[in-house]
Amino acid sequence: MLVLVLSLAACDPGGSPPEEQARAEEQARATPPLPGPVGPRTGRVADAGNERARLSTAPTDPTALAASGAGCAALPPLDTQLAQLLLVGFPGTRPGAVSRGLADRGVGGLLLFRGNVVSAGQVRALVADLKGRAEIPLEVAVDQEPGTRVARLAGIVRAAPSARQLGRLPADRVERYGKATGRDLAALGITADLAPVLDVTGARWDGIIGDRSFGADPATAGRAAVAFMHGLSAGGVAPIGKHFPGHGATTVDSHQRLPVVEASMARLQARDLVPFRAAIRSGLDAVMVGHLLVRAVDPRTPATLSPAVVGGLLRERMGFDGLVVSDALEMGAIAGTVPLPVAAERAVAAGVDQLVLSGHTAVPAVLGHLERAAAAGRLSKARVREAFLRVQRFKRVDRWAGC
Repeated sequence: MLVLVLSLAACDPGGSPPEEQARAEEQARATPPLPGPVGPRTGRVADAGNERARLSTAPTDPTALAASGAGCAALPPLDTQLAQLLLVGFPGTRPGAVSRGLADRGVGGLLLFRGNVVSAGQVRALVADLKGRAEIPLEVAVDQEPGTRVARLAGIVRAAPSARQLGRLPADRVERYGKATGRDLAALGITADLAPVLDVTGARWDGIIGDRSFGADPATAGRAAVAFMHGLSAGGVAPIGKHFPGHGATTVDSHQRLPVVEASMARLQARDLVPFRAAIRSGLDAVMVGHLLVRAVDPRTPATLSPAVVGGLLRERMGFDGLVVSDALEMGAIAGTVPLPVAAERAVAAGVDQLVLSGHTAVPAVLGHLERAAAAGRLSKARVREAFLRVQRFKRVDRWAGC
């Protein structure tokens, strides 16, 4: 008998190169420190046990990870995967039964509102406590846009002109404002900012977005939003661009009812989608889908629940493979017609990876409904797995990087 023995050796590159200390020092000098005892910026999502994960907007290539020899660790149970899809608001300015319970239950992220904020030291202590409880590193997000209209940490994070004013400035100055915001947020332990707004305002200036948009000209809005996005990332937090596929021309507040976008597909391509394309090409890792009825794409279903909008337009036609985030599901545009747990199921099925709940009370009902939908086969377990892995990739959790 002829015995042939073939031996193969695999080489694991063993991680990413060390940080460039000189560049970090140069960036630190470029933006003055936040007044008051905010503390050093770490840029970390969390420190859960021995696992540390860095949050950034650098692309992650699954093919390269597989080629490196990294294996796929066993995924957590389905209920944990589903909990990781939630980004949830909570009450209180100090860690309490609700906020600690959410972290213990394994929700993927917590969302800060103005009611959670008293001072820099208080926010830092609150965030550190909750992140320390999480078995899987916790995302901590906030709406901190330039200007004063949507700025949950006003008076703590350095102020910036409105997006409309920033749109008139050179890109390098806009980026510096974004970097200052990012540094201040990261110093508090916050890992993600629900900004920048990528909407292009319409001809009417009484639209619901108004000066939250960087401009009425698509090229201007895209240039300034991308600059602010880069600044946030350089400062140490992950940007989440919003509100796809464009809320800027509407005059209806989706907190109250469903806005209808009547623009043709050609008009969407030439105006509303321009900043989103620019941001995606520039490395944006996460896009929030707005509660909008976009007739040219799906004449019957709100964008958040629409496979045509999320899977067809955003994923296939625009080539986006990052994290897709819903707007808050309790908003009137959705809650007025669809029960919240059902909306959560339909959003995930449509391709949304992360579900935003501005309050915590619906979490048990939502998770219970999603578990039953998966068990019954209405919600594909493969879709849940895909969403779970996108959430982990966004948070830069390496445990499942080879999956």
